[in-house]
Amino acid sequence: MKKILTVFVLCSLLFTGCTKNDIAKTHKQSEKDGVIRTYYELKDGSWKCDDSTYQYRLELNGRMPNAAVESKYVVLTDNKNLSFEDVSKSLFSSLLEDHEIMEGSVIVEMN
Repeated sequence: MKKILTVFVLCSLLFTGCTKNDIAKTHKQSEKDGVIRTYYELKDGSWKCDDSTYQYRLELNGRMPNAAVESKYVVLTDNKNLSFEDVSKSLFSSLLEDHEIMEGSVIVEMN
């Protein structure tokens, strides 16, 4: 029984992708702070949300048409060329190609 438990623990550590020791900072979901998904900064400089790891954390600022104030998106991605306009289009456009630009990326904060 002890061997089975040990094997189970080792397998679960392998499949989780990172351990608590890999995490440098946690950004917890918080409506007050605009964090819409919990995500982690890893010690190697990459970022993790759910079961995916990303190279970049982009803070994108801009103003939507007819908006009174600026908006800010924080996006975890491997595409460092994403723009505020790309993210906005992916959220509000009905065109499929506008949604595809965000493929492999995730919005973790919105203000």
